[in-house]
Amino acid sequence: MKNRKEGKIKISNILLLVLIIVAIGLIVVIGIKYNERNKNEQNLVEVISYVNDNIQEDTQTEIPYIQYEGYQVIGIVEIPKINIEYPILIESTKDALEKSIARFGNGKVNEVGNLCLAGHNYINGTMFGKIDKLENGDEISILDLHGNKVIYTVFDKYVTDPNDNKVTESINNQSKEVTLITCINGNKDRLIVKAKEK
Repeated sequence: MKNRKEGKIKISNILLLVLIIVAIGLIVVIGIKYNERNKNEQNLVEVISYVNDNIQEDTQTEIPYIQYEGYQVIGIVEIPKINIEYPILIESTKDALEKSIARFGNGKVNEVGNLCLAGHNYINGTMFGKIDKLENGDEISILDLHGNKVIYTVFDKYVTDPNDNKVTESINNQSKEVTLITCINGNKDRLIVKAKEK
């Protein structure tokens, strides 16, 4: 009886030790990821500053080729209500989405059509982690590399399936639109925020 009781205590102690080790490991991994995100956020602030300093206001002059971490920057998205300002990368690869907001599809910055922007939904609120707080009437600004800023007004917000390609379509062929896309519900669904030129 005593041996059985001692055996249970040993197993309990081993399990407790394993749980403590796993918890410490998770804390370390979370800390590393947090530091990487903070470093990336600081780098993005520098990129935004660089973009603003290198805008070519003369539309006859070729747009400067600005890159961040190997990806071409095509503009800046700013959402004052939720304190967001990020460079827009030209393509939405898995790696690009780890670095900043990225264009999804072929939309053009501040031109007629639907510019779709994808971003991660990080718990700490970075990238598109707070776009769920946007409501109809809220503003999204897009700055192109010629210094043109267009303000868009949110008119719709909904959740859809990850395979719903209709989010990339324009509401009509004559308006400038922006669609924000992020994952929710453990990557099972997509939160969509649609805006059109003010």
